[in-house]
Amino acid sequence: MAKTDAVILKNIRVRPEAVPNNGKGRVQLEALVFSTEEEARIESVLVDLSSLGGNPDEPMRFVKSEGFAGTNEGLYKITFRVPQLTDPGRHVIPLLANDSKGNLGRNLATLNVHYKRPAYRGSILSPSSQKALDRVSGTRSVGGNRIETLSSGSAAMEARMDLVGAARRQINLQVYTMAMEGLCGRLLEAVLEKAAQGVEVNVLVNMNSQLAVSPFTLVRVGLHRVGKELQGLSGRVDEILEGRQGLGEIMRDVQSIFERVARRDAGVNAILVGEDAILGVDRKSPTRGLRSRKWLDQIERDHARLSQSEKGLAAKMRIGVRRYTDLPSLPGLTYAVHEKMLIVDGTRAIVGGRNLEDRYFTNWIDLDALIEGPVVRDIQEGFLRNWDFFARNLDEKALPSRVFGSERSAGTRQARFVQSRPWLGEYHAMETVVTAIQLARKRILISSQYLVLPESLLLEALTEAVGRGVEVRILTNSFLTGQEVGFSAGYSITLRYCGPLLDAGVRIYEMRGSDEEKADQPYLHAKEFYIDGKWAAVGSFNLSMRSCFIESENLILVEDPDFVEACEEAFLDRLRREATEMTRKTLGEQKERFKAMMAVTDYLDLFF
Repeated sequence: MAKTDAVILKNIRVRPEAVPNNGKGRVQLEALVFSTEEEARIESVLVDLSSLGGNPDEPMRFVKSEGFAGTNEGLYKITFRVPQLTDPGRHVIPLLANDSKGNLGRNLATLNVHYKRPAYRGSILSPSSQKALDRVSGTRSVGGNRIETLSSGSAAMEARMDLVGAARRQINLQVYTMAMEGLCGRLLEAVLEKAAQGVEVNVLVNMNSQLAVSPFTLVRVGLHRVGKELQGLSGRVDEILEGRQGLGEIMRDVQSIFERVARRDAGVNAILVGEDAILGVDRKSPTRGLRSRKWLDQIERDHARLSQSEKGLAAKMRIGVRRYTDLPSLPGLTYAVHEKMLIVDGTRAIVGGRNLEDRYFTNWIDLDALIEGPVVRDIQEGFLRNWDFFARNLDEKALPSRVFGSERSAGTRQARFVQSRPWLGEYHAMETVVTAIQLARKRILISSQYLVLPESLLLEALTEAVGRGVEVRILTNSFLTGQEVGFSAGYSITLRYCGPLLDAGVRIYEMRGSDEEKADQPYLHAKEFYIDGKWAAVGSFNLSMRSCFIESENLILVEDPDFVEACEEAFLDRLRREATEMTRKTLGEQKERFKAMMAVTDYLDLFF
């Protein structure tokens, strides 16, 4: 009868013990392996390099001069390279051996990976830099595009209405949230009318995390337990959940849209993307997504720490997490599709940050790109790739037509379209942003609705850039503007991560809001990245671990100095007119002012 641990792996050595993540680090791993069974022969010794982006069953080599040839017992070695952009930190590497009698043995090795920027020399538009971006993005840059930024809400809505109105063959729409009211209601009515006229309509909508407020049911429960001093705050959460930002209302809106589609039988194909669509009905995350689990495991560790605590507001919340085979069971804490795109007839597209709710087109600050030209083919292929994957997991038979427009030039812009799908181990959006930061030589300008940057590859890239003389400015929300979503919980979480950035020399700016009670705040939802006046990225990617490792994201990258310089000037003008720079002093004052809220939101990082 086969035995577990009857094969012994010992004297495990990793040399060097720490390596850089610039693609140049090589590691030698060795172990002594023998069986406790008489006359047993070692059949294989395997090492799992999946946490480093490698194979889960890489064979180790038997060193004949350091062992017994008859039983293959003795020294085993393997040499491997640590890939560029491997996550910094401590990596655990499992080893597994088996013998000829079916016995098994297991042990673990550890490797420390530290951040090191590759030796890039040219500008971000140089041929060598473009090759680096090709590699990490999984894309190519294509010319001949017309690209226009849609910064005002009215222009963004008008562009959508124009695209839908001009549709003759197909409308493909992917969005994180939608509501059948006001301006967006009229847009969706126009889409349904096109379907009734015979235009093929395909819609992908995220289901699990319809809003950032979706996890706040947990906060509300916790708040009701912690005493009278926070009852007023709890009431505000109730109002949010029951009002226009309520998850239930949004879900009812989505349901009503698809019910009406079904009644009309109007040729609309729609998928509400939940865990079944992403992970399949067995809910098993592919092994290629193990990199994401590092961050999801953080919730479980935090819960263990929380459960052991005997005092403080957070301890009274008692948010439970099950031991999972795929993901934690907290509402909203799951893989999600966060991409936003609209493609019409395979010829024109909009990619950006706006969902289909009126606030994105009225008082909120957001940014989209209107695109025509050869790169639209890549955007269309991205939508179809998403649909095919989700439909296969759901055994959905309806498939969109493969509609592609002409690849003739429509303008002069160089551009590329980037997608990430973390459940498949595809982190192209995050790795592209990190690489662009590494390629920066003069300045980096970023807008992000919140900053959730624990020790990570993205944080290391930003702070290292400042250290080599690059100016880094980040614009985000203030407490006042953050009240538009989840009683500014995103802001209280952001406060926790500003210190290391400020210490490194990153300049952080907060949007100024209105002090008037119940005023509509200019909430910053735009996600934009500008490098050296030469390179821009606009899309759905935030400076957060969700965007890096949990949600699918997309970006349109524009590699054109004239375009980028205009975008940078608009960004800097907003800093001058609408923002206030954060200092160490003001950060300390805000952390003191909102310490109760920070305690309540202490374990919600991965919801943002």
